[in-house]
Amino acid sequence: MKKQASEVKSSVYASKYYTNAFEGKLDNFVKSLKSSQMGNRFEEVFRRADLKEGESVLDIGCGRGELVYYSLLKGASRACGIDYSQDALDIAQVALDKLPIDKRSRGSLKCSNVSDLELVDSFDCCFLTDIVEHLTDTQLAKLFLEIKEHLTDKGRIIIHTAPNVNWLRFEYPLKRFFKIPSTVIKRLTGKKPYKVPEDGGVLKKIVAYLDLAYMRDYYNYSLKMHINEQSPASLKKHLDKAGLKYRIWCEDGSSNFISIICKKFWGPDIWAVARSKVKTSKL
Repeated sequence: MKKQASEVKSSVYASKYYTNAFEGKLDNFVKSLKSSQMGNRFEEVFRRADLKEGESVLDIGCGRGELVYYSLLKGASRACGIDYSQDALDIAQVALDKLPIDKRSRGSLKCSNVSDLELVDSFDCCFLTDIVEHLTDTQLAKLFLEIKEHLTDKGRIIIHTAPNVNWLRFEYPLKRFFKIPSTVIKRLTGKKPYKVPEDGGVLKKIVAYLDLAYMRDYYNYSLKMHINEQSPASLKKHLDKAGLKYRIWCEDGSSNFISIICKKFWGPDIWAVARSKVKTSKL
């Protein structure tokens, strides 16, 4: 994927982007919070974070504010969410307003672009979940250095980014290649509708028909937002440049044989836990 040099405008992240998973209804989002059950995605984030009661939390690219909300429910001493989309922060404020008053008072939201970010406080845990792929290399370099300077002695950065470019380039088409006969039959019988690509030549249309390339849209890996998708190697370079120590790995929830064999390098989900090199805590 060709990287985009310019930053993504905040206007791209409209309210409909954040409410799409809830049928476009804010009430449904609020109900999901009140269900007292975190989705698998957030459970995994907190498992990696190993957040302890009384620790402080920073969530950059907080979106709807779920991580801030759940951090406070888990007993965080304070939790700050930062995003540059006002639409996102408006929804996040709705989430915080549903917290008990004692917990709500320990939460805060801030509107800021990563390029202009200047942190004041230090934090025990910083979440960077599904934001890395939305930032330019220049923004990432500044962000990692800024966070590094504001980690406590036990501070750690929890990173999740997707999709792994290796998954897009190799594993996804490889898995779909073996399903070509089934895909063609489903196309011909109408069981798998075919959407003609808006741009591209004959080859791109054939690839799309055979389902050999991931089909993106506004809500799924849009290239208007995903300007800097990573591989484990490229993320490693960013963390090395920032002088952080880290552990990086890939995961793939699929039980497909190819997924099981290739997930170590090609798994769609890239995870990392990073700390300042001057700290002695284990990753």
